[in-house]
Amino acid sequence: MGCSMISNKLLISLNMNDLSIVKTITDITSDKDRIMTMSIEVIKRMDVKESTRNDYIYRIPNFIQFIQDKGFNNNTFIEYKRYLQESIQWGVSTKNKYLIVARVFLRELNRVGFLQQDITSNIKGFKQGSGHKKDGITNEEMALIQESIKGIEDTRLKMILALLSLQGLRQIEVIRLDVEDINLSGNTALIQGKGQDDKEVIYLHPEVSRAIKQYTKVFRVKSGALLPSTSNRNKGSRMSTRALRGIVKEFLSSLGIDKSTHSFRHYFTTKLIENYKGDLLQVKKYTRHKGIEMLQVYNDTVITKEDLPRYYRVFNKLKFL
Repeated sequence: MGCSMISNKLLISLNMNDLSIVKTITDITSDKDRIMTMSIEVIKRMDVKESTRNDYIYRIPNFIQFIQDKGFNNNTFIEYKRYLQESIQWGVSTKNKYLIVARVFLRELNRVGFLQQDITSNIKGFKQGSGHKKDGITNEEMALIQESIKGIEDTRLKMILALLSLQGLRQIEVIRLDVEDINLSGNTALIQGKGQDDKEVIYLHPEVSRAIKQYTKVFRVKSGALLPSTSNRNKGSRMSTRALRGIVKEFLSSLGIDKSTHSFRHYFTTKLIENYKGDLLQVKKYTRHKGIEMLQVYNDTVITKEDLPRYYRVFNKLKFL
């Protein structure tokens, strides 16, 4: 295995409180458990948010397996990119996520002096189109959801669906909510948005306030995480985004709807744009997008769909069957 670019410095200790040396990467790459443990320890030391760190830990095993299969050298990162590029199991967005994790991991090893050079330099990610690859919840599907929840007594599920549908919250924003962030008398909540350190005030739809009030009463949630974990392993901690996705996915699947949790945010944004007649600056206040570029993508989609009947009429005399 070519390791000419690897520093003579030895590996950072696996003990978080002890920086004593253990083994070189040459010795350790053949030991999957050891290198996996080392990788996770490196990620745990990074100055990133907990949700980001958890995502890194979830995706890094794919890169570690690649190293074990192919070896480690100056071209490892670009070879990993080519490996991802040839994969048919993931879309471009997911491939980029795996590539980013490998990039961040290798740069961290370079930063702490474990690798002599940054082997990710001048290697770009995968190009993604600006349009949406997945559809949001449709009006017909929302009608089915509304009809279904009438007979459901699960107030937690109802609250989650209300937060997703009527506030357009991202998954991470939902699970970050604390009881103390909610002001039901004022119909407001403090939200820690994507990539933000501070919290911002949002106005709650009255239906959302009612759903939160009913949920906290039934589940007796009085403080701390609004959605605590119910699993035995994570009892008392905050619900994970994966658990949230599982709850929503199970419900949607029971209705025959093949959509993701994020599809509700697409629905929320699209409905606002349709009803605010392209006033993207006002819509932005509710969706909390950083800019209007992504909202313009939504707006273009809305305009195109509204114009489709005219497009169809242009060619309505042409028949091929």
